[in-house]
Amino acid sequence: MDIHNNEFQPKYSEKSESVTFMVKIVVYMLFTITIIAISVFTIATLSSNKINFLIKFSTVVVVILLLFFLIRTFLQQLSENKNNKITHVVVDSNGFHHFQNLEIVKSITFDLLRPNPDKKYDIDLSDGDDVPIDLLVHYYNATLNQIECKAITFATTFSIKNGRELKVYFIQGIIRFRPDLSISPGVFDFFSFKHE
Repeated sequence: MDIHNNEFQPKYSEKSESVTFMVKIVVYMLFTITIIAISVFTIATLSSNKINFLIKFSTVVVVILLLFFLIRTFLQQLSENKNNKITHVVVDSNGFHHFQNLEIVKSITFDLLRPNPDKKYDIDLSDGDDVPIDLLVHYYNATLNQIECKAITFATTFSIKNGRELKVYFIQGIIRFRPDLSISPGVFDFFSFKHE
């Protein structure tokens, strides 16, 4: 693979600061609106003379539990985001890598890609029913000593401007470095990628 390094230059992710900022604003606003709505509903229930004590008590218990889990989940997400130190994503002649400054945190390399034992195509798209449509590959997980299906996603706390471009470049790398793997025509259609 090293003989191709000069032809297949690394492509780096580009942060989209404005989109990241807008997403954070929307999430914080939704969280705040939810807390306010729950509080208003609780106050309205407690101040009503037509609702009996048992229902008021049940409402307070449910609201306390709901707020506890909502705030706990929000704080856990903030903590996970602080621990996620991914600074950029790179696609190069070795594969798809997440970096923390200059150190590779996680990677899917071309040499670890494997044929799909269950389907016609080795590289395909997720069905998109419960999750967004993503590029799926099969790779050898040395830790578990088995072949696994993996979606090519960006594990970052920021939006990436050229995410689609990075995935197309990864597909180009598969074509160049792993021509033995079959790629679904749906992948080419989805990414508007011309391939002979």
